[in-house]
Formats: sequence, C-alpha cells, structure tokens
Amino acid sequence: MEKRQLRIEVLGTSFTIQSDESAEHLARLSAYVKAKIEEVKGRYTFADPLTIAVLAALNIADDMFKSREGKELPGTGEEISNVAERLLNRMDEELLDHTPIDDEPHIP
Repeated sequence: MEKRQLRIEVLGTSFTIQSDESAEHLARLSAYVKAKIEEVKGRYTFADPLTIAVLAALNIADDMFKSREGKELPGTGEEISNVAERLLNRMDEELLDHTPIDDEPHIP
C-alpha cells in the first residue's frame, strides 16, 4: 500500500506524518490532536509547549481508554442534548414572535 504524507504544525513545530491510512483519516487525526491541544492551551495559558503536549496526550489517552471501555466520551451526549435544547428554545422563541395572519379562516 502506498504511504501518504501529511504535514502539520503543532505548537510552533512542523511535522510530516507518513501512513498507509487515507489522507482524510490523517486529516481527521490531525484536527483531533490540534483541537485537544487548543483545549489545553485555553485552560493552561501559562504552560509551556511540552506541558501542553503532554496534557493533550493524556486527554487523548483518556478518551481512548473510555472508548475502549464503552464509556461515553466527554461532550458527546451532553453536547448533543445542549444543542437540541438550544434549537428547541430558539424554535419556541420564533413561534412566539410569529404573528398569525388574521384574514385566514379559522376552523373551530
């Protein structure tokens, strides 16, 4: 199988990754790692790049272990519930703001 390469930049360092996986898969992995790093950077703004990388790696390992154990990953179920609730609230607000047209026939 042909090796694919993906160049990513993380914490100011450029890496080239080689893999048999698809380019899409590599891009998803890269995006996931970058998101975890940004999450850690947001919480620990004072931390140096090595500390951020290790904390992000621990978070990723935690996600992997929970996934293998069949546990729900943080943010998945709760996040979906929150989004659904916000959408329902917005729909309710829009319906309340809607003024019905009075010249439509009313059926008793």
